[in-house]
Amino acid sequence: MKSNLRVSVFTAALLVASAAAGQTRDQRREFDALLRSAVQHYEAGQAREAIVELERAYAIRPLPRLLYNLGRAHERAGSFTVAVDYYNRFLQTNPDAEAGAIAREAMATAQRRAAEAQAADQARQAAEQAAQQQALEAARAQAAEAERVRLEEERRRQMATASVHRRLTVPVMAAGGVAAAGVIAGGVLGGLALSAQSDFNASRAGNDRAAAYDRGGGLALGADIAFGTALVAGVVAVVLYFTQTPAADPAP
Repeated sequence: MKSNLRVSVFTAALLVASAAAGQTRDQRREFDALLRSAVQHYEAGQAREAIVELERAYAIRPLPRLLYNLGRAHERAGSFTVAVDYYNRFLQTNPDAEAGAIAREAMATAQRRAAEAQAADQARQAAEQAAQQQALEAARAQAAEAERVRLEEERRRQMATASVHRRLTVPVMAAGGVAAAGVIAGGVLGGLALSAQSDFNASRAGNDRAAAYDRGGGLALGADIAFGTALVAGVVAVVLYFTQTPAADPAP
């Protein structure tokens, strides 16, 4: 590839020597210097610098061979599509058969490499998109897990708060009401039983003492039943209160 560029550039220089009558000496000197600099840059692997020098030379003298050289330089720089364009422009100048065959072969190579570069670029873009999608899905999964943990912690906090602040449900209040009523009834009946005992002790008549005894016994039995009922209902209320399922507090 280096030898092709060297031959092409110096061929152009030879053509200029025979057809540069319309140019000044300074222009011819600058043109030759640009060609030599382009060859040096190209051989040093500095394709971009060689392109600049060849473009400047082409602006001084637009020779067809420089189009081919520009194609070579762009191909080395990795700009295969641009290289194809320069090869095509060179072929449109109707070069001789040998130069045309070389240019067509170079253009076919550049076209193949351009297709390969495009396929590689598409594969790279697809890989990048797949990696981005994978990262996005991982981020979504991480966010969902964090939200699940947060909700679980919130539920546990609410359950802990609800377990401390238990509620007086209807069964608890009903059992508590029965216990309270039993205590009141037991107290009343107990008081009446004591009153009947006083009457029994104060009475001298047999009938009055028997009546007071019967009345006091029934009242005492009723008081015992009332207190027993109150005790049972109180125990039930306490058990229901501490064994109920805590309800979560309403969200603020």
